[in-house]
Amino acid sequence: MYILGIDAGGSKTHCMIADGSKKILGEAVAPAAQHQIYGIAQTRDSLQTAIREALKKAGLVLSDISYGVFGMSGADGPDDFELLNPVVGEIMGDIPFQVVHDAWLGFYSAVEGEQGVVSICGTGAAHAGRNAKGEQLTLRNLEYITGNLGGGGDLAEKALHYAFRSEEGTWDKSVLEELIPPIFDTENMEQVCTILKKGEMTKEQKYQLPIAVFRAAEDGDHVAENLIRTMGYEEGRYASAVIKRLHMQQEEIPMVLIGSLFHTGNPLLIGSYMKAVHEVCPKAYEIIPDAAPVTGAINLAIQMTEFRKPHSSEAIRA
Repeated sequence: MYILGIDAGGSKTHCMIADGSKKILGEAVAPAAQHQIYGIAQTRDSLQTAIREALKKAGLVLSDISYGVFGMSGADGPDDFELLNPVVGEIMGDIPFQVVHDAWLGFYSAVEGEQGVVSICGTGAAHAGRNAKGEQLTLRNLEYITGNLGGGGDLAEKALHYAFRSEEGTWDKSVLEELIPPIFDTENMEQVCTILKKGEMTKEQKYQLPIAVFRAAEDGDHVAENLIRTMGYEEGRYASAVIKRLHMQQEEIPMVLIGSLFHTGNPLLIGSYMKAVHEVCPKAYEIIPDAAPVTGAINLAIQMTEFRKPHSSEAIRA
């Protein structure tokens, strides 16, 4: 038996091929596959590329695969599944598969029990959970205007906001006004402003901004510290809502933390997240998995084949 796992997000598409004992036979990375950001055409192309290259490294062909799990960033609601399932179906043909929100990959990469909550804080933010009864909930996880908040994109905007305010004297002074110009190969925030007005900020520059915030916080900059602390607490409130809606306040449950920002292990971020969680669920504890999220797709695929569950993307949603 051979299984296929995909972790498709806003930064890359990671495919892994394994056998029934979870031995990794081949893996590959392709460009991002987030249909809400890059469109369904790039999503399809990235999935196909990642699968083709992983199969080649494993010495297999697609027809050798028994089951596939696709963890997709942006698999947020019925309309997303209506778009993604046919695309994955075209790729997989007669091979059974399941499309899930990518938050669940983190859950299944770390949790062996029946219940827990998973929170993503990376490029963006997302939250989901499952209780002992098997009831599951995935938050909307879309964008700020639809209730979502957090992640590197949000922190990048706030870094710029408070760097400019520091420079103009409308807020507390922050070393961010010194750390940010070199990211843009400029000498000062005024020149950064010119680049932003022209819409010329690159993806790499945007990626570097959260790193500057963490660097500033490590040096004791209280503006940066507050940005990280506030974001952690907000993410904890999202997770707390999942706990309450699944009626797990009195349970000892794992909080699985994945994504590049959580994986910094920053105590301000993790501590403030857990502070918000403990206000609702005192027995909750955090887990930061060592395994890549795509291993959660492998674990879930094996479960699906063992229990012979039929394909259903909705089975993983509340």
